[in-house]
Amino acid sequence: MADLRRVHRSFRLRPGTSERLARRAAETGETYTALAERFIDEGLRRIDHPGIDFADEPAGRRARVVGTGLGVWEVIMVLQASAGSIPQTAGYLDVPEVLVEAAVAYYADHPAEIDGWLERNRRAAERAMRRTPPIPG
Repeated sequence: MADLRRVHRSFRLRPGTSERLARRAAETGETYTALAERFIDEGLRRIDHPGIDFADEPAGRRARVVGTGLGVWEVIMVLQASAGSIPQTAGYLDVPEVLVEAAVAYYADHPAEIDGWLERNRRAAERAMRRTPPIPG
């Protein structure tokens, strides 16, 4: 479970940076502080996990593998279906093994986040299967 406590810190920003942050916060509906915290957190995650970036998508903001369009959760889903084989996963997804390794490293540090994506997508797939009539054979 995420730690929701906050620690007070005071930062001085250049006026232009502060103005851009305020505009972006207004565009996204986030508070100035929440957006600044997200940017700092994601920046640190990018440093810790080269090959991982973040993107806003209809289902929410997610970690994804740079240059592929794949979410980390998607890589992990294929990895799990491939009995943990990085070469098989890379071959199936047609990506270099180093990018699968980047996703695995991110997952190791943020399992609750990725497991949440896996579970949400599993439930969505189950709902879709229940709504889809069988194809006559």
